[in-house]
Amino acid sequence: MKYVYLFVITLFTLLTSCKQRVYLTVSEPPIVHLDSEFTRAGFINRSFSGGKSKTLETIDNAFSLEGNLDLKGSNAAIRGAYDRLTTNQRFEYLALMDSLTVENGGIGVFPAPLTWNEVDAQCKLGNVQFLMVLEVYDTDTKISYSTGMTTKQTPLGSVQVPVHNATMTTIIKTGWRIYDPNRKLIIDEIYLTDRLSSTGSGINPVAAAATLLNREQAVKQISTRIGENYALRIEPQLFRVWRNYYNKGSQNLTTAKRRSEVGDWDGAAEMWQKDLDSPKRKVAGRATYNMAIYKEISGDIDGALELAQKAYADYRIKEGQIYANILRDRIARREREKALSGQ
Repeated sequence: MKYVYLFVITLFTLLTSCKQRVYLTVSEPPIVHLDSEFTRAGFINRSFSGGKSKTLETIDNAFSLEGNLDLKGSNAAIRGAYDRLTTNQRFEYLALMDSLTVENGGIGVFPAPLTWNEVDAQCKLGNVQFLMVLEVYDTDTKISYSTGMTTKQTPLGSVQVPVHNATMTTIIKTGWRIYDPNRKLIIDEIYLTDRLSSTGSGINPVAAAATLLNREQAVKQISTRIGENYALRIEPQLFRVWRNYYNKGSQNLTTAKRRSEVGDWDGAAEMWQKDLDSPKRKVAGRATYNMAIYKEISGDIDGALELAQKAYADYRIKEGQIYANILRDRIARREREKALSGQ
């Protein structure tokens, strides 16, 4: 049994040692598709209530230990989305616009959408083409208590004394909408949540809770992060992926391996190119497959798909079929993005 195990390990090593792994950063279409002409965005905080709901909101804040956290946190959230998109070169102008109040809106639920007349008016006011609106912002805080014993040093030595522990959990709920006035569509509507937990200890419950109350900065930081993450929904998604390529079978494949190890992919491709017409079927297939990866590294996904298909169809390189399926999925997502963005 021992020798069978060693044989399997040796065989696996031989089968896998002819390949080498490369990591790539690939771009996928954004989750939310914007009109390709949209380069001017307005940001509005519409999470404030008026009328009877304002009274309910005040009562809710009092009972949930919020104070003015919702005001500061919601402003941090909308600012986070704004700041994130300032790094996106597709936008030529971004505007932080005046807040809006929702009459008799609910607590923690989406209010009725802005009317399209209101959307048009806000876009004209801000000289923008679409609106990203924070519609819901609510923090819900709960404190739980427990007791235990701890050792305390006294003039009489170490003694066991009771200790009160308090745990405060703040859940931050946000709701976002993006209004497209051209198509009269709400092109995105989603809830995002996060939470903040902290603990404190003291000789009694009041002392334990007192150590937790200074959490404003943490709530603002988390709210900023929520806003940044929301803005990412309209940006291309970047992912780290890996690809295996062949590094043995011919002198050219071996030389290409050394060049790739120092980041010289053009030099590696030069070697692979020489083996495309190799009389050895396996060598030509491996070189064709490797050239597909080089095409993807260079940004030519269509060229990569063509070579991956050839590696499988003409040379029976099984990895070529799997790779071709991956590339076809990428191309399909790209084409859907183009169609949705009107390009």
